[in-house]
Amino acid sequence: MNKNMTHYNNNFDILRLMLSISVFFAHWNVLTWQNLSNPIFHMSGYAVDMFFIVSGFLIFWSFENNQKIKEFYTKRFFRIFPLYGILIVLQTLFFIFYSNAGVYELLKYFVSNIVFLNFLSHSAGTIFSQFYVDAINGSLWTLKNEVMFYAILPFAYMLYRKFGYKVFILLYILSILYMFVVSSMNSHISQMLILQFPAQGRLFLAGIFLYIFFDKINKKNIYWLLIIGVVSIVVFDGNNYFRFSIYPIMLSFIVIYLTYFVKKIKINFDFSYSFYILHFPVIQLALYFDMNPTNPILSFIGLFSTVLILSYFSEKYIEKKFIQLGKNIIQRNKSAAN
Repeated sequence: MNKNMTHYNNNFDILRLMLSISVFFAHWNVLTWQNLSNPIFHMSGYAVDMFFIVSGFLIFWSFENNQKIKEFYTKRFFRIFPLYGILIVLQTLFFIFYSNAGVYELLKYFVSNIVFLNFLSHSAGTIFSQFYVDAINGSLWTLKNEVMFYAILPFAYMLYRKFGYKVFILLYILSILYMFVVSSMNSHISQMLILQFPAQGRLFLAGIFLYIFFDKINKKNIYWLLIIGVVSIVVFDGNNYFRFSIYPIMLSFIVIYLTYFVKKIKINFDFSYSFYILHFPVIQLALYFDMNPTNPILSFIGLFSTVLILSYFSEKYIEKKFIQLGKNIIQRNKSAAN
């Protein structure tokens, strides 16, 4: 890995924010029944896949720099769970006060979601059954994939140190096989299983491959890789053989180009995570309480601004506070060990 490649010399932060905003565009379009055909409102699938690739790259990088498993899990927990946990509690309280769900259904919703098993209970009661999506927060399915990746990474890394990157090639192939097996099943089951971790594993692995072979990518070949990636996605995007197998690698070429081979854009904030997990319930609740303007421009501006403000304060007063708490715990443990 190029030792000069630092977090301060790339566009990962701004890319993640733009990906979160792209997901908002798509969800606003469908949840508020706008049905706008402009491609900018239909990029969420690519955005989420790029999120996974970025995560694979950065989390693998982070673990390689500090291979202490306890510290790794501590940092990941305080980065992801506090805001997530608060959000699940708030969503559960909403169902308690406004839904027709019984105690069992409310408990099932809370327990399932607090441990990231969102697919077991997307909603409580029938409160959102007439909405485009019968869920208060349809974005949370990605978090269990992140958590699964965090859980297995240290063990996969051990195998990598012993056997080399062919371990990751094997895992990539297994993820592809999972995709083909699932796609052959009943459509309802297939739609559920295709969102589970083995399927998304190939995207995280594409990010890991970017990291491992980063020194092979330079200004001489990046434009060829970019062209190959973009053209292949445009031409073969509807082909399942391509989507399941080669697509993550092609998409990773676009990711690495945007993060390291365009002008660096430095930002002093990073509320992409807050923005991502807050935008869906904000839209749904605005619809439920009939607070969404009928004018699409006012609707977009109002909801986007609301999510932006909430995300800013969530990052400042929740995310950063708990990230620092995690660092303090690690530091205290180090001091106690010494």
